[in-house]
Amino acid sequence: MLSSMRHSGVAIMSQVRYPLGPDDRVHLLCWLTCGFLGAYYLEGEWPDTSFRVRAAHRWLDRHHRAADWIEVARLSATAQALAARFATTLDAEASRGDIERILEGEDLDYESALVQRVYHECWIELSSRRKPSA
Repeated sequence: MLSSMRHSGVAIMSQVRYPLGPDDRVHLLCWLTCGFLGAYYLEGEWPDTSFRVRAAHRWLDRHHRAADWIEVARLSATAQALAARFATTLDAEASRGDIERILEGEDLDYESALVQRVYHECWIELSSRRKPSA
């Protein structure tokens, strides 16, 4: 019985979710933006709402984070706008390889020049929204 209690305790502990912090928001926004770019390059159109929700929850689950639906919706809308901005500036052929590398892994390759550019823009976007403390 004690061993089953330990196992159930481990299962419960591993499912603990932490609220998103500022760095988490930047990483989630970057993940979503890169995912939207990937979907756009592969499918030729922007992903639908179900893709957005699945992509956000995939990241949240993998990083043991929690966010309410309105925060996910806001970050998704921001990611779509950022992805649209990037899509107009990227050369399709040169970017296809970068996009494919992004999509291959379970997590983003932060060594990739494209991911670094997207991350930087995400950081700027979210930093500009923070209100100064009183």
